[in-house]
Amino acid sequence: MSLKEKEISSKPIFKGRLIDLSVRTIKLPNGETSTREIVNHQPAAAVIAINKKQQMLLVEQWREPIKQLTLEIPAGLIDPTDASPLDAMKRELNEEGGYHADYWEKITEIYSSPGFTNEKLYLFYCDTLTKLQEKRSLDSDEFLTSHWYDLEELKKLSAKGKIVDAKTAYAISVWENMLLTGAETKEDND
Repeated sequence: MSLKEKEISSKPIFKGRLIDLSVRTIKLPNGETSTREIVNHQPAAAVIAINKKQQMLLVEQWREPIKQLTLEIPAGLIDPTDASPLDAMKRELNEEGGYHADYWEKITEIYSSPGFTNEKLYLFYCDTLTKLQEKRSLDSDEFLTSHWYDLEELKKLSAKGKIVDAKTAYAISVWENMLLTGAETKEDND
């Protein structure tokens, strides 16, 4: 039996600045019908930024949907002015961290929560970081601070429930796996 669902109809419910919401009527594999609430979201880019001390850059910011401060890897929406997801990530690393990187590597493309949204996240790795003398301004509604953590500190923060952002938890495990498997980075070769 095929598990594929077939869209019968889609009704727009809300159109916002960041998301659109629709309700779709779908035909299930068994022939019955059901509904799916779908959040359409712009794609985003995020980065595992590692400095010469083998520390990862995280930003701390307030997240209103969960009403708490979070520690997250730098990330942001891919704007219409960005030529590619990598260009978006270079911009965000500048804005959120104040850094430029000479070495970039695409790690993967993931969906944040495919049960209800089509938000696609492009995850990159970078090192060979240079602190910028003049960084881009944050968005007008964006307030954050940046911090550096080594892997052991990140694991302790995760164990204490201080890292609740899924893309960041995933990024930490990717970085740890890179270190465990001996994946060489540009800085390892310098």
